[in-house]
Amino acid sequence: MMTAPVALRVSEAAPLLSSTASETAPSLLEPPKKKSKPWVLLCVLVFVLIAIVDIGEFLAEGPKTRVFEANLCERYYREQDPSKILPDGTVNEEYCKEDEIQQKLASIFGWQDLFDAIPGILLAVPFGTLADKYGRKWVLASSLLGLQLSSSWVLFICWFRSFSLQLTWVSSIFFLIGGGPMVATAIGLSMVSDICPPEKRTAIFVYLMASVLVAELMAPIIAARLMENGAWLPLLLALGIQQVGISIAIFFPETLHLRDLPEPEDDQSEPIREPINIRRPSHRQIRKLFGPKAQIHHFQDAFRFLRRDLQVTLAIFTFFASRIGRQVLSLLIRYASKRYHWKIAKANYLLSFRAATNLVALTVCVPVVNLILLRVVRLPAHLADIWLARGSALLSAFSFFLMAASADPALLIIGLLVYNLGTGYGAAMRSISIYVVGGQSSPDIGRLFAVIAIMENVGSMIAGPTLAAALQWGIDHGEPWIGMPFVFAMVVFALMSLVTFLISVKDKPAPSYDEVQSSELSSPMASPVLEQSLNFETMNRHTHDDQYSGRPA
Repeated sequence: MMTAPVALRVSEAAPLLSSTASETAPSLLEPPKKKSKPWVLLCVLVFVLIAIVDIGEFLAEGPKTRVFEANLCERYYREQDPSKILPDGTVNEEYCKEDEIQQKLASIFGWQDLFDAIPGILLAVPFGTLADKYGRKWVLASSLLGLQLSSSWVLFICWFRSFSLQLTWVSSIFFLIGGGPMVATAIGLSMVSDICPPEKRTAIFVYLMASVLVAELMAPIIAARLMENGAWLPLLLALGIQQVGISIAIFFPETLHLRDLPEPEDDQSEPIREPINIRRPSHRQIRKLFGPKAQIHHFQDAFRFLRRDLQVTLAIFTFFASRIGRQVLSLLIRYASKRYHWKIAKANYLLSFRAATNLVALTVCVPVVNLILLRVVRLPAHLADIWLARGSALLSAFSFFLMAASADPALLIIGLLVYNLGTGYGAAMRSISIYVVGGQSSPDIGRLFAVIAIMENVGSMIAGPTLAAALQWGIDHGEPWIGMPFVFAMVVFALMSLVTFLISVKDKPAPSYDEVQSSELSSPMASPVLEQSLNFETMNRHTHDDQYSGRPA
């Protein structure tokens, strides 16, 4: 209340003292102008970048399956019945559901999954360390470049039909440039973490997850409509969209230096400038990060960490199942196309249906169940997490049983609905993993996330060929055994549900969710980049906890 009279006295005396004072005094009386928040713009750009990359990926999934199938189909009928080949060298899709064709298709995709997982296992930690020390921007750009080169190689092999489709497996080599999709996702999340204020970080990650699901919802619908004019149009469009993503990444400002600055306030108006002190790694440092000795050291550290605590080992082992679940759903298009004799374009709509129901489950069903556990049953947060994980694992196992037995498409759709009701499994288990390791302030948190990353990639590497072999066996034996991949997934999730009942969370102290600084992560495997990637679902989970338990977000 005393500020205004003082300002008025200064204004009256100013002409007698100095013209400068008279010019500055009125500014004390003017209300401050609303300042801009530059972090918002950068977050929006990251959202756009990730959405563009995801749309390109989901846009290509169905058309790529059709191009592979058409290639194998033409080879098959060239030997078995050339009269089925049309004058333009193609075969009607209805003739491409023969067992031998679908078995070869399953084998090609299964081994591709294995080869794609290897760069992630070997390079996730080194590239994460590189991004933490020398900057995010060029690691992200190189990851996206590797993804585009991999896609381009696949299209190149498919375009020349004389080439064997097994040559598409070579596309995994391009993931050595940037580390593959896991590193690209981790870097994008780390850039968001660098930019946004801590009190808004959880909400931003939730919006980011929702945007990914929206991309997964829209892209298959667009692809299905474009496939009416051929499968190559959406594939080339997806490649162009990926190029747009690379261009955005190249011109995106570096965010690593923002991690160590004070958090942005609402009245911040200073422009964000490029750092001048971010070093470029030398060839010796790169060799040290990516050399064989470093890789061996990472795996030795992971093995020692797993042997140290049985509860942590059990929690980490459950992530093998989550990867199996994702891998078996990647068979959805081929499974529906073979079992119901659908065209690939029609089966592609199942991906959009899955994304739409997953979005509803994520925003409605999981929060309601969480509300009941926390407010009605009055369980502590960690007990709510473990019971949510147990229920989700059992629901997932039951959903795979329904999909395996789905002689009718309606039962398959019901199975997808039940599976999405168990969508909280991964997030809940990440939360439990943090709890059993000692809370988010534990010095082992970075090592935990790195070992989870390795476990998921190992699961992916094993799941690809195994599920492909199960599908081949099922096709060879005919109905109802064609659903064998889902039977395998059902058994895995049933076993994982038993493992969750062996995890004890009763004797642990209440976990602390204080923010972990990178300096606290003692392990050489502890990379904040990996932490942001693998904590993505966990932060989304705790958003719902905060909303319904009264804790601040």
